[in-house]
Amino acid sequence: MIIETKLAKDQFFRLAVLRHFQRPTFYMYAFAAAALMAFAYVNGPLYLMLVGMVPFLLYIAMGVFSAWRDSRDTNQPYFLATRYEFGDRGVLIKTLQGQSELGWDQFEGWKMMVEIYVLFLSGGAIIAIPKSAVPKHQVEAFEGLLNRKIA
Repeated sequence: MIIETKLAKDQFFRLAVLRHFQRPTFYMYAFAAAALMAFAYVNGPLYLMLVGMVPFLLYIAMGVFSAWRDSRDTNQPYFLATRYEFGDRGVLIKTLQGQSELGWDQFEGWKMMVEIYVLFLSGGAIIAIPKSAVPKHQVEAFEGLLNRKIA
């Protein structure tokens, strides 16, 4: 199966923000803020509630700003026209800058996020393919291939 596509800036931004909120660090900040706010509510003083929220809100703002900044960077590989060739041995990825081949054993999983197929690599990187790039008559076959090949 061959898919030729690239991500749009708004798709990249939405995906980057969503991934930022799914990091374990986000949950650590949220838990710490909630614990400090609960402590301040029960034991006082109440200004500690604000102190607990500031680092959490800064973490959120930094993630959104980083996603916005990266979505404006025209050198992002996600914005290059890319050809993905899905085969029995893996995925061949071609751009104007070069090509690489990834075996199926290098993938950890996949899921649909904000109308984008996100394929997770074992090193933490991802491959992002917009759902709109997969022809409607091939969606079932594509998802079946991903389910069979990626554990």
